[in-house]
Amino acid sequence: MDYPALFQAEAEALLAAAAKDLDAPVPSCPGWDNRRLLSHVGRLLDSTVTHLPRGVVDPPPRVERPPAENYALVEYFRRGVAGTLAAFRDLDPAAPAWNFTLEPQVTGFWRRRLSHETQIHAWDAAGAVGETREFDPVFAADGVDEALRVLLPAARAAGLSKSGDGTAHVHLTDTPGEWMISLTGDAVDVTEGHHKGDAGLRGPASQVLLALWGRVPFDATGLTAFGDQDLLTALRPT
Repeated sequence: MDYPALFQAEAEALLAAAAKDLDAPVPSCPGWDNRRLLSHVGRLLDSTVTHLPRGVVDPPPRVERPPAENYALVEYFRRGVAGTLAAFRDLDPAAPAWNFTLEPQVTGFWRRRLSHETQIHAWDAAGAVGETREFDPVFAADGVDEALRVLLPAARAAGLSKSGDGTAHVHLTDTPGEWMISLTGDAVDVTEGHHKGDAGLRGPASQVLLALWGRVPFDATGLTAFGDQDLLTALRPT
C-alpha cells in the first residue's frame, strides 16, 4: 500500500474542506471546529517533521502552538504536509523513530499512522461543511486492521480505552477482512478468521472503521452489531 500517496491525498482533502470554513463546528468531534482540527493535525505533522530525522527512539519534545491567523494556519499545515512527504521520501523506513505503541520503533510506522490519521480527519472536516467523503474499501480495511492490531493494544496498555473482557468478531462485507479479538485485562490478542465471539460487528469497511473511531454508532446504516455492546465499545482505541 502506497502510504505516502494516500497520506498526501487525505491531507489535501482535509485542507480543502477545512479551509472552506475554519470556524465551522465539527459534528463528529464535539467542541471542535475546523480551525482546531487543522491545528491538531498540523501540529502532529510539525512534530513528525522535527522528530523523524533525529533517528532516536526517545519521545520528541513538544512543538510550538500553531498560528491562529487563517492564512498562517493554512500555510503552516501545507508546510507540515510537504515536510512529512519529504521525510517519508528521504528516510529509511527501518530507521529508528519513537512511536507511542507496542510496535517496532521505526520511521515506517508513521507512514501508515499518518495516512489513517488524515483519512479520519478529512472525513471530519468534510462533515463540518456539509460534504461527504467516501473511503476506498481496501484502505478502510487497512485502517480497521491498524485500529485493532496496533492502536487498541497500545490504548489498553496505557489505560486509555474502555475496560471489558471477552471476545469479539469483526467481519467486513465489501472487501476481505475478518478479525477475532480477545480482551483480557490489559492484553489484546488479535487473529484472523471467522469465529463466534461474545460480540460481533459486521458491515462495509468504511462504516466499521468509522464505528471503531466513534464517528458513527455500532447500529449505523450498513452495520449489524451482535451480543455485548459494551464489549464492542471496548474495541475503540480512544
